[in-house]
Amino acid sequence: MAGGYVVGVLTETDNLNDLARGIAAGWGMKEADIPRLAQSLGQPQLQAQLAQGLQDFSDDNATDFFVIKATGTGAQTRYRAYTAIQIWPDSAFPVTRNVAGSAAAPNTLRIFSDFQCPYCKQLWDTALPEWERQPNVYRTAHYQFPLDFHKNAFSAAEASECAGAQGKFWPYADVLFDQFSSWTRLDPKDVSGRFSTYAKTAGLDTAAFKTCLGQRTFKASVEAQYKAGVALGVRGTPTVFLNGIKLMDYRSAEEQAVVQAITSATPSAASIIDARVKSLR
Repeated sequence: MAGGYVVGVLTETDNLNDLARGIAAGWGMKEADIPRLAQSLGQPQLQAQLAQGLQDFSDDNATDFFVIKATGTGAQTRYRAYTAIQIWPDSAFPVTRNVAGSAAAPNTLRIFSDFQCPYCKQLWDTALPEWERQPNVYRTAHYQFPLDFHKNAFSAAEASECAGAQGKFWPYADVLFDQFSSWTRLDPKDVSGRFSTYAKTAGLDTAAFKTCLGQRTFKASVEAQYKAGVALGVRGTPTVFLNGIKLMDYRSAEEQAVVQAITSATPSAASIIDARVKSLR
């Protein structure tokens, strides 16, 4: 436990049924699904992996993970399993200059966003202003995650990075979302001209902006941010991490309070989980 909340479930047993029950408790599985899980854990190929020690995420969203280690053979086999929430260290996130709020703020929000995503606009119009009003409480970082079915999203991401190079990411992003219904409908070949117009609105050096956009200066950076997001389990936008934990609902004050409690506890949830994982290796 950390901050009064359970952050991981440890199971130690000599039989597969109890192993499955312990893992199911950590995953919040239904009782009816436990026998099938026990059967899967008993497969010879998986048993061989457990003998070596197995660690993986519970699903593609990478919100929690498990570690299972088997020792002994035959009737002497014993299992130790640990399921826990995934808390990503700062080093797991790419470097970005697009950060707002005090460096001393106790909470860090990391937003993976797509400028052509209507749900990202909703976050920008509702939750973000609230976070920005508390710069000593929240430090907010933005990461590019342009979805491939949004025809102008990648170009918009590059444009915002060009604005960021001039220290104007946030005002430029404000313009992009404010003019959402205008540029998102354009043919991709026409969108760069519109982005240059927005650069003037946001107070940028438009000549430098046009050069940056025309040379695709930040293409590789946008691609790297997207790739990092995939590795972190980002599957859609917006995806928000608070203190290294992916939020299921960024609008939930209750969920945020729980995350803040476990990440600010002494010892922290991350240190407790790390120590437990090391003990299973």
